[in-house]
Amino acid sequence: MNIDIYAFSGNGAKLCDKIIEGLNEHNIEAFVPKRYVYSARYVEVRQDNLYNSTKKSFKEKNCIIFIGALGIAVRAIAPFIKSKKTDPAIICIDEKGQNIISLLSGHIGGANQLSIKIADIVGGNPIITTATDINGKFAVDEWAANKNMHLFSLKAARDIAADILENKKIGLASDFQITEKFPPEIDVNQNEIGICLSLDSNKKPFDNTLNVIPKIVSVGVGCRKNTNFKNIYYAIKDVLTENNISHWAIKSLNSIDLKKDEEAIIKTARIFKVPFFTYSKDELNKINGQFSKSNFVNSITGVDTVCERAAIIGSNSHKLTIKKTVKNSITVAVAIDNFDIDFKYKSC
Repeated sequence: MNIDIYAFSGNGAKLCDKIIEGLNEHNIEAFVPKRYVYSARYVEVRQDNLYNSTKKSFKEKNCIIFIGALGIAVRAIAPFIKSKKTDPAIICIDEKGQNIISLLSGHIGGANQLSIKIADIVGGNPIITTATDINGKFAVDEWAANKNMHLFSLKAARDIAADILENKKIGLASDFQITEKFPPEIDVNQNEIGICLSLDSNKKPFDNTLNVIPKIVSVGVGCRKNTNFKNIYYAIKDVLTENNISHWAIKSLNSIDLKKDEEAIIKTARIFKVPFFTYSKDELNKINGQFSKSNFVNSITGVDTVCERAAIIGSNSHKLTIKKTVKNSITVAVAIDNFDIDFKYKSC
């Protein structure tokens, strides 16, 4: 997780050090006013005003921590709040570390879990206010985020949360193997409202269906230089749609390193909100399998097929699900990760 911390006092600066040392598995930057920069080891001077700094953090980071008064945090984030699907986790901590408040994106953004972890580090009290957590209930949005799955409908997720809080059962349909027993809130015989775990977002097994889509699809792409962005974007979407796979299931785009600066692929990855990985011809040629070979592609790249080999190298399954498909001179191939469902996650 990429985290920015903003503190506003000497005690706050010292608390930054403690948090950074305790969360050493995360990438953290801590900012303070100039007068407090020598109060701690790991802090640096905040160069801009808090409005512009927070705006930048909202765009670039997964989490923002404010060490100071709650009012400062609320006013700082207010202009930038958009959606629980996209907003970063927001945590507010008083300068003595007594109260660690999960303020925004508690479930999907992970603020609840991180608040509890920080509370353990600084010896404070985590303040969690989400209803499912304080009632000890299964939280579908937190579970989905923890397992890197996409919630297709926030309204359906809210409906499910409301039913769970009223002690009603929710259904479950899955295209994947379930490796753990269900939470007590789930009843597979329920057919009115439930969760559908599938790559196909059009499946609606319940009267009110929450489609939960695992991000396990590795897409391999091949194209000519300076290809039009729309051709790549729609080629990928069309191939997936024809195979009943939602584009929300994409976890990465993959190609040869000759395409590392191909703006059309970079832009497509940005729109899909997934990373774009590239590999050398030697890495691609090491992949074993039955491939759709092209002498022309081999003469240009040194690889008999780019998209198929790239799709496989981006997946943990080591096998092709959709072979090379050509759309508007774009080649697309797909590999899908091996994936099982369980309900273990660090709940609050």
